[in-house]
Amino acid sequence: MSGRPLNDIASQDQTLARLTAAARELMALDRAFKKLIPQPMAEACRAVRIRDDELVIHADNGIVAARLRMTAPGLLPQLAKQGYIASKVRVKVALQILRPKKPKTLAISENALDGMEQAASCIDNPMVRAALARLIAHQRRG
Repeated sequence: MSGRPLNDIASQDQTLARLTAAARELMALDRAFKKLIPQPMAEACRAVRIRDDELVIHADNGIVAARLRMTAPGLLPQLAKQGYIASKVRVKVALQILRPKKPKTLAISENALDGMEQAASCIDNPMVRAALARLIAHQRRG
């Protein structure tokens, strides 16, 4: 797979070029909005779009949504100065459900660790040998 920049790929297809431009505009709106609010709140919401003179914001939870409903209308004049014109705000709760991560359960038996240690002594590459030594030491500790 080649490492061609997105601009090169998008310039070859009009639909993809329009989609890329629209995505950049929406990301710019989100960045402009997030600069106007406190960092912790900015991490828990997204300015999604302006449609029909209405700024739509998605919040990760109800607490952030309630705070945005109170403060966001006051930010509209500052956004308008940056070219994002809206006269009203709609805040939606878009819950971000985080699935708990499974604990790592990889367990290598002592016999296998002994075999790995013996095999590591035959490896010429010092980086591979050191990586195996770290793995073996980590497994024996935990």
